[in-house]
Amino acid sequence: MLMSFSEKHLVLWFIALFAVGVLFLFWQNKRELDPNLGKSWWTLSFATPEHQESLDFTIENYSNATTFHYEVVAEKKVLASETINLIRGEKKTIAPTIVLNSEIRTSIIVTAGTEKKEIYR
Repeated sequence: MLMSFSEKHLVLWFIALFAVGVLFLFWQNKRELDPNLGKSWWTLSFATPEHQESLDFTIENYSNATTFHYEVVAEKKVLASETINLIRGEKKTIAPTIVLNSEIRTSIIVTAGTEKKEIYR
């Protein structure tokens, strides 16, 4: 059975609309996955989470904050403290020169403006 002229146009319109929809969704997905586009966040994590004896940590900045202050704290005593600058999109790994005692909980506290994050071993 042959399709009429209007049925062919309807199929072509459906295919064109489907293609435009798919292209829009791919474009939107790419925008949402871009960490720098209209977002403001930063992360704090251990550089090597599998090595329990290491205090090396990483700060990744995708916010407008540029000044980060960290403290390494054990038993309410500050063992190390420093202020570092990170521009938007920068990632930095810090290796404090502290011997980790596995029996004492050691925290790394990082602040940027009013936001504060903490990780511990």
